[in-house]
Amino acid sequence: MPLEYESLGFSEELKRRINANKEYREKAKDMSLKILMIVNDVSFATYSSYVGGELVERKHVPQREVEEYRKKADFIVGIPTYALSVEMARGRESLESLFLSGTLKVEGSIFKALQYRDALESLGKMTAALVNESSIPSKEEFVRMLRERELL
Repeated sequence: MPLEYESLGFSEELKRRINANKEYREKAKDMSLKILMIVNDVSFATYSSYVGGELVERKHVPQREVEEYRKKADFIVGIPTYALSVEMARGRESLESLFLSGTLKVEGSIFKALQYRDALESLGKMTAALVNESSIPSKEEFVRMLRERELL
């Protein structure tokens, strides 16, 4: 049975795959950063912390704590819609091209992003592989899941 996109099991499997990938770990060995991704139309946020390339924390942030996590993050990515977040996660839309087109709002150092470009590309590919193996809930199902987990 496939994992459900952004379930707790999904997060754990993504973390396991990232940390076990030798090619990625080599590219990311000096990467230490914190990323907050916010999906605006569902008020959903995911916080990821990397130390020496290792994904040490990946969590869904309750809506009431988003401002606190904004202060911790090196990068904040604002994604306008759930549908676009799924397309990005599937690898069908590029964060870079969406940023350049003005579709996404990204806060943080462009120099740091460029420094870790190869590692971030690898993260995107690993995420897309898992997302494409997973079941994707509708926006309504996703919001219901967030409410059940008291994230909204």
